[in-house]
Amino acid sequence: METTVNFEDQEYIRLSGKALVSAVAEALERACTDEELVESTIPKCFFGRKQSISLESYVQRLYEFMDCSDVVFITALVYLDRIEIANRNNRLTQENVHRLFATAVLLAVKYQDDEIFDNSYYAMVFGFSNLAEINRFEATLLCFLDFRVSVSEKEYLFYKTHLIQSSAQTPTQSEFVLSSVPVASAA
Repeated sequence: METTVNFEDQEYIRLSGKALVSAVAEALERACTDEELVESTIPKCFFGRKQSISLESYVQRLYEFMDCSDVVFITALVYLDRIEIANRNNRLTQENVHRLFATAVLLAVKYQDDEIFDNSYYAMVFGFSNLAEINRFEATLLCFLDFRVSVSEKEYLFYKTHLIQSSAQTPTQSEFVLSSVPVASAA
């Protein structure tokens, strides 16, 4: 059995605060496909109208109100990548990215952190309509992940390094998209 490690305690490459929020938001933006070109097989419950809040503002909101470790945000990106790798038609779009990322953060905080709030608090922070909705999203995403929520230290550092490198590049130079990070080579 793999032991759980708080990666932040052992890190010498830091990515936190505003830099983390910006890097995660940029990665999510790049990962979103044009929904008219590719039909996503993500369940319709994750879709809504295009959000009026930008991804960076939304990630910033989660960062401020979640009271969780920075590891959670990178772990959430790993989860989103895993669902896309499992089926290339599982695509992030502007209509599903907010809900999918929030749900991935929920799973990551429950796996990575010792102290968590109840789902009704997270529903309020995420902007979800009620407790039943967040519970349905959580169960659906867990199924999509085949309940694989463990992230090895090597995999985590691989994703974090990619995130740091891509945020240091200009948008035209960057090639980082969530799906470009192969899980198999990171494990």
